[in-house]
Amino acid sequence: MNKKENWSSHFGVILAVAGSAVGLGNFLKFPGQVASYGGAAFMIAYVASFFLLGMPISIVEWTIGRNGGHKGFNSPPGLLAQICPWKHAKYVGLMGVMLTIIVYCYYVYIESWCAGYALNFALGSFNFGDISESGKYFDKFIGSDKDGSALVFGLDGVLVFFCFSYILNFWLIYRGVSKGIEMFCKVAMPTLLILALILVLRVMTLGNVVAEYPERNVAQGMGFMWNPTKLTLQEKTPSGEWTDLNRIVGEIELSRANLKIAESAKDPQNAQLRVKESGILEQLLNPSIWIAAAGQVFFSLTVGFGSIMTYASYLRKRDDVVLSSLTSASANEFCEVCLGGLITVPAAVAFFGVSGAIGAGLSLFDLGFRVLPLFFGHIEFGAFFGFLFFALLYLAAITSSLSMLQPGIAFIEEAMNLGRKMSVLIMGLITFFISGFVMYFSQDLKAMDTFDFWIGQVAVYLFAMAQVCIFAWVLGADKGVKMANYSSLIKLPRGFAFVIKYITPLFLITVFITWIVKETFDLGDGSSRYITDIFGNAKGEVNHVAWLCIIIIAALFLFLATILATSKKYKKLGSKKEL
Repeated sequence: MNKKENWSSHFGVILAVAGSAVGLGNFLKFPGQVASYGGAAFMIAYVASFFLLGMPISIVEWTIGRNGGHKGFNSPPGLLAQICPWKHAKYVGLMGVMLTIIVYCYYVYIESWCAGYALNFALGSFNFGDISESGKYFDKFIGSDKDGSALVFGLDGVLVFFCFSYILNFWLIYRGVSKGIEMFCKVAMPTLLILALILVLRVMTLGNVVAEYPERNVAQGMGFMWNPTKLTLQEKTPSGEWTDLNRIVGEIELSRANLKIAESAKDPQNAQLRVKESGILEQLLNPSIWIAAAGQVFFSLTVGFGSIMTYASYLRKRDDVVLSSLTSASANEFCEVCLGGLITVPAAVAFFGVSGAIGAGLSLFDLGFRVLPLFFGHIEFGAFFGFLFFALLYLAAITSSLSMLQPGIAFIEEAMNLGRKMSVLIMGLITFFISGFVMYFSQDLKAMDTFDFWIGQVAVYLFAMAQVCIFAWVLGADKGVKMANYSSLIKLPRGFAFVIKYITPLFLITVFITWIVKETFDLGDGSSRYITDIFGNAKGEVNHVAWLCIIIIAALFLFLATILATSKKYKKLGSKKEL
């Protein structure tokens, strides 16, 4: 029987869980979401999602993990089965193993981008003239031009950095919970924090990066993100509809917009222009804001993945889960709101202006890998600060990817009664095959995009709903609260049982259905690419890469289910007698 592992310190597990949450979403996705959805309006939706979805699910995972951990289980199948009398609950938990494995397989690919950019900045290899040059380099570096083009060694390609990152992840995971994950997080998290503070200080002290555009500064970037009222220059189409041209921030841009409107009004042949003002209430009535906010909370806190549950299973029986959950979530929010929100978008806007930054793209990847390399190339000591930024992203990514490996490692150890060496070897072979598939089919990032939609988004929502329903309705909300409060310095409020039983499930279901309708069916505008990829477009054509992704998902689940079904340790789990 394998020796039971534990964290060496309570501080270590908090850093590890915070590290699992602090990742690329904090420094790239969150700022872009805030900017895209109106700043203050998005923050209201984000805070509501944090308290009604993020924190409740986090506490659920911490509680389930600690409860099952001291009963001898560390992976989601055993942890969920410990509190659910349904004999098939372990197969629901298996979803947490499958989704973390697959998310790791494309996350480590993105992780290696950060390593490559950090080293190339350190070597002074970047000298981009415009967004087109930086974009072409990025496409070549990750191999998005054509399938197989990523599998080339060299510092201007991703493969060598992928190999390094892959080996580093498995070396750390092989060392175990305390000597590997905890040891790394104790070094990486403080280092990450120091790097982020240095970058915030540099961005906040920027002057006019582009002399001929005095309005392009950090203040405009901050206003772009946080102003409660959203001003947009719009144009009236021949059909009579108003379409957005660009966002307006600051008195200078507003004056220019009014000048354009006045000039346009002089000639009847010109298109009609106007400045539309959108208040917070109007913005909050847009369902897309709530979908984006809830998705960001899931992505940011790593709830619904099963990673927190697995980490919490290595706690001791009397370790505090309520305070631990609050502390790790607060650390993540500090990194996201106070650090990530003050680096990325303000820097991009200071260089490109509001319209330029939006035109260049505020997506998770475009902002970080196309826009910011240009920014760093045009400021003093830019290569040094560019290195710091991508080193920061790399550390954040490593702490997250380790948390994605641990549920699968724990499952193989338990279900197959294997030691660390063999479980790491098996997990290494599985993930190497799937990661290789993602890297080979790199054209337009099709494999990664398909996995991310069906696993990193759909499956995460479903698994989160399963956890909440089992905790609140099967175990019982009142009993669950009592379990969470056991040996906790801070007790959950009385209303928590009501929230986790009614509010959180209702919020989850509403957001999930709205999101599926929007993303899958484009709100009535025709089937999205995720549906047409699988079931065929108007011509009956399907995407073979997307189909291969679905086959891999199904094959992996069947493989893991077979291991689970034949495991002696799991055989009696879920029976009322066992509970």
